Formats: sequence, C-alpha cells, structure tokens
Amino acid sequence: MPWLETNPMDERVRFIVALEEGMYSVAELSERFGVSRQCGDKWRRRYLAEGFAGLATRSHAPHRCPHKISAEIARAVLDLRRKHPNWGPVTLIARLARLKPELQLPAPSTVGDLLVREGLVKPRRRRAKQVDGGGRAVQTEMPNQTWTADYKGQFRTLNGKY
Repeated sequence: MPWLETNPMDERVRFIVALEEGMYSVAELSERFGVSRQCGDKWRRRYLAEGFAGLATRSHAPHRCPHKISAEIARAVLDLRRKHPNWGPVTLIARLARLKPELQLPAPSTVGDLLVREGLVKPRRRRAKQVDGGGRAVQTEMPNQTWTADYKGQFRTLNGKY
C-alpha cells in the first residue's frame, strides 16, 4: 500500500469544494481538516476574493522594512562622516538634525549599522584576558584547615565604639 501523499494546495482546494457543497460549516470542516477555524475563514475569504489562485501559499516576508534608511539620508550621513571621521552615530544624527531639519532621521543604531556596512568604522582591539595574579590555591587535607576573612573597614559595634 503506497503512502498517502498530499500537499497544502490540494487540501485547501478539497476544503473549499466541501464548503461549496454546503453540507458542513467552516467550523466543522476546519476540525475535519485539522486547522483552526480562523485558518478556514482565511481560506474562504481568499477563495471568494481571488478564486483558487488565492489559496496558494504566500510569502511570510514583510512587505516593507520600517527601519530601512533612504538613499538620501544615507548619502548625507556618509558625507558628514567622511568630513568628520571621529564622529559617532549620535553626533552625526545631532548635527544632521541641525543642518537638515526637513529630513526624518533614523535611530543612531541604524546609522551605526550603516557605518559598519560601509567600512567607516575601525574595529576595536579586544582586550587581552586578565590572568589571575593571585597566589596558588591552598591545598588542604581536612575541613576548616584554611580560614579567610574579608576586611570591610571600620564600623561601630553595639556599644558605639569603633
């Protein structure tokens, strides 16, 4: 016996055909097909609006990118950065806000990403790991062989004296 093989488009078409027969409600068909009622409603709306082509799988990618920087703003930021190579994103944004108040400026993090992408930021050297300069660990053979205390400075005792 061969494996039962289906694809999402065929299942959606079967769903709509069964719905068009009028024997079952969207809720009942959704339960039979193992999808939520909201999903069944979505398929019905798409079918009514676009026909069977509306049942095709759609991309989940966003339609727009709200934090995308425009070419005009990118050019202004890059020009100002080339004039002042030591300025960071916050300073660049502040200066551009005064020079060109009509521009809708992005967040400093977006400007920082632009500078890195364009190679205008020198990567910082990482600090070398600090090697523990303390003495070697004390070897003990039994409990309470080694005691330590932290000196926290002077403090008053209950009788009021230091």
